[in-house]
Amino acid sequence: MKNLFLVLLVCIGFSAFSQETITASQAKDFVGKEVFLTGKVAGSRLFQRPTGDMLLLNIDKPHPSNDVTVVVEGEVISKGKFTEAALQGKSIKVKGIVSIYKEKPQIKLENEANLTIIE
Repeated sequence: MKNLFLVLLVCIGFSAFSQETITASQAKDFVGKEVFLTGKVAGSRLFQRPTGDMLLLNIDKPHPSNDVTVVVEGEVISKGKFTEAALQGKSIKVKGIVSIYKEKPQIKLENEANLTIIE
């Protein structure tokens, strides 16, 4: 009985820490959850602001038809690894929490390790 309980506890633990891999069209169903988003960068736009640059990546469809936006700003964009030219048309995988901005899902890239180009 103790072994069964231990196995059950371990299985529940793994499922509690697992993260979903989703597509852009599924993002609206995962608001508030940490996910892996996969898709192709269909459009991007760099905003140069006094508080720091911000790069918006539209996944699978260009703006305004896109289902989700990946927001790259702060220290991540200042390192210069992720640029419009480097990401345009690339298939990517992003880890982050889905939130809503102006009625659309978005994921803010918290650090550069959370974005992988999978081409």
